[in-house]
Amino acid sequence: MEVLEDIMQNETILCIAPRDWYGLWKEAQSIMSLIATRNRVLYFDPGRDSNHPAFSELVDNLPNFFRLRTQQVGDNLTVIPTPSSLPHVRRHLPRSVLRVTMPLVVKANARVLIRHVQRAMKALDVKSPILWLYSPYHADLIGNFGEKLVCYYNYDEFAEYVSNARIRETVRHYEAQLCKKVDVIFTTSRAQCEVRKAYNPNTFFVPNAVDFELFNRALRPGIEMPDDIAKIPRPIIGYAGRMAAQIDIVLLRRIAETYPSFSLVLVGPDELPHTKDEKVLRTLNNVYFLGWKKPSDLPNYLQAFDAALIPYQLVGHVLSGYPTKLHEYLAAGRSVVATAMPELLPYKNVLRIGKTHNEFITLVGEAVKDKSYQAIEERISVARKNTWEERVAEIYRILQPML
Repeated sequence: MEVLEDIMQNETILCIAPRDWYGLWKEAQSIMSLIATRNRVLYFDPGRDSNHPAFSELVDNLPNFFRLRTQQVGDNLTVIPTPSSLPHVRRHLPRSVLRVTMPLVVKANARVLIRHVQRAMKALDVKSPILWLYSPYHADLIGNFGEKLVCYYNYDEFAEYVSNARIRETVRHYEAQLCKKVDVIFTTSRAQCEVRKAYNPNTFFVPNAVDFELFNRALRPGIEMPDDIAKIPRPIIGYAGRMAAQIDIVLLRRIAETYPSFSLVLVGPDELPHTKDEKVLRTLNNVYFLGWKKPSDLPNYLQAFDAALIPYQLVGHVLSGYPTKLHEYLAAGRSVVATAMPELLPYKNVLRIGKTHNEFITLVGEAVKDKSYQAIEERISVARKNTWEERVAEIYRILQPML
């Protein structure tokens, strides 16, 4: 792999991950799988997923309180599930109570996690690791593992992401504390970078990227078409990714109603908030929810898209986001229509940006016809310059002087 410089080898990384290894495949799994080609990675699955009931998770993860379970998923990559963590906040509690209970819960979760990581280090003979963090709640982990370096990978504005506005200032306080304590911060957007530079000068913009070889498969002749999308009428306008509060449901409904002869295909975990428009969307005959798919299968679905969508609401954490699917769509050669997220504006030459609902809907009609060889090659060229290999090489260049 020529792009990766011959640096940072034979280190051990303790990755306190933001999502399960086998969950929605994003930056954590992409980066750690590449780092593990020349270093040892212990990937600690999180003990809490806010989308799952707390009690059922507690039961499922109960064995992790008492013993260490590991799974070797690569020569140098070990996945380790952690005990369940307590929820940080209950929505019905008043602000005054949350100010007392939240710090207690954060500290309790940290103690449980520290004990579990130390158990893993002892069992797997780990010394002087690099600690790699993702959560603003993990400042208390620092200094407990004899780590030589602490990295914080910031992939979202967590204070804006939380649904309970009463804890936003508390979350900002936790993240500011973390930023000051770590050795280096990587951020996935320019806006995130500027905020954190105020706390730590060793803050760097390392945006999201793509597994180019995987997603470029969508353009290869003979690639298998999955049964559940093969039978859907064309043209297909599609979205692939997590569907939650960031999705502009009103926009999706208007698209489906404006183009009744088009099929709107939604691929990914379905966590859409329950609203009037969401209910209507599910009743439309030309809308198809296909559910979560394995990362390796996504190119097989993208090949069927005549246009790909990034239909995000321009509010809260979305305004500082850099969607992973941008370069995935481009590597697959798809024509893309997106809302006007600030991080997407530099790519306006290879995608269509709708500043209003009406403009977005008009651009969808144009995008399904845009299949020229030149346009596809331009998209591929941009994606080829934005691979996870390139990002890991940049991370190596940043970390090497610190090591």
